[in-house]
Amino acid sequence: MIIFRRIILIISLITCYKYLPVFEPKGINYILSILCFLFIVYELKKGWNTIKITELKKIKIQKFLYLFAILLILINVIFIIHKQNPAGNIRFVRGILILITLGIGSNMISFVSTSSVSNTIKNSFLLIFSTISIIAIIECIFMFVSLSHGSGEAYSGKIWTNRYWNPINKFGLRDEQPKRGKKNVFFVGDSFTAGWGVKKINNRFGEITAEKLSEKGKSINEINLGRYGADTRLEFYIFQKFIKESNIKPDHIVLQFFVNDVDKFIPNNNCLIKPFEISNWKKILISGSYLVNYINSIYPTSHSNKLPKECEYTERLKYVYNTDTIWKKEQRELDKFKHYCSKNKIKMTIIFFPFMEDLSLAKNLGIEKRLINYCSSNQIRLLNVTSSIKHLNQNQRQSSIMDAHASDEVHKIVGTKLANIIKI
Repeated sequence: MIIFRRIILIISLITCYKYLPVFEPKGINYILSILCFLFIVYELKKGWNTIKITELKKIKIQKFLYLFAILLILINVIFIIHKQNPAGNIRFVRGILILITLGIGSNMISFVSTSSVSNTIKNSFLLIFSTISIIAIIECIFMFVSLSHGSGEAYSGKIWTNRYWNPINKFGLRDEQPKRGKKNVFFVGDSFTAGWGVKKINNRFGEITAEKLSEKGKSINEINLGRYGADTRLEFYIFQKFIKESNIKPDHIVLQFFVNDVDKFIPNNNCLIKPFEISNWKKILISGSYLVNYINSIYPTSHSNKLPKECEYTERLKYVYNTDTIWKKEQRELDKFKHYCSKNKIKMTIIFFPFMEDLSLAKNLGIEKRLINYCSSNQIRLLNVTSSIKHLNQNQRQSSIMDAHASDEVHKIVGTKLANIIKI
């Protein structure tokens, strides 16, 4: 009866401990969790002392339990150690801890294999340990797998960014330190211009344009002002700020436009997406394991309830581009660049990038028509990338299976086309 009561108490304490914020760095809950843990250890020790077995068996079992406790602590550390910076050097420490954990696990298996338990239990332990070992080795491999993602939130995306998103100049832009040249060509835009998904900056369309012009004996000083997530308004701010701080002025502006530059003008329309709730265990696995995180990034959990058609992103884009009053707001942002070029008597070229996953979508939504009309009425040269890359399949157009930004091949095509358009 005493043992039964003690078991109930231990289960209660463990349940209590589970729901306390164990890793909270401060506060009464942190103190309570420590006290709860100490009580669990105390009760387990008292319960252990009531078991009547030989002293030799007790020593062996105690050794096994100590190894098991160390194992649990290591697993706990392995699951949380990388969370602040999953792409940092802490991965090497994590890999060492995984190897130590496997070493402890092999000692436990050795202990079980020499004990008097049945062969069924021995084989079960061996099977479980072998499976975990294989998963652990795969986990170590995925700690260094990089894959460009559209958002960069997945661990593999963060690793990609940490590995390839360089150099960063003093203006916070992905480019070499700017220098003044005889003919300065500013490439202004968002992540397409900055080269998201492109491993080397020399493979971006801006650098390729400069290279192709150099081959023709026309030297330009290419300056990349691309910023991830920028829209036309922010792009003009970055453009002005750069000129003021660097005292370098453009002789030609290449402004890159993407369909989401109008996102700031999309009305809410009460299209609020209810957050998808996932279980705590799945959250722990996604944040604690590079392997699970990678699988989840490739096959993400989506909301089970579909949004109404009018709330879909493409439908809302269509509404913006087909509503004159809203489109005029975006025109005013484009006009800032136009007025600057007119005032300073320089040329401007606009590049339009469509959805890499569906080249026809921009035309169907009325986006291409708006840009063509705007450029035509303002005598601005427009390079519509769609027609130049229609011979490429989706895999050739995209930088990765999870990133719909332009591939190196697309950048090469665009850079070559620009070199034939820019007149310096």
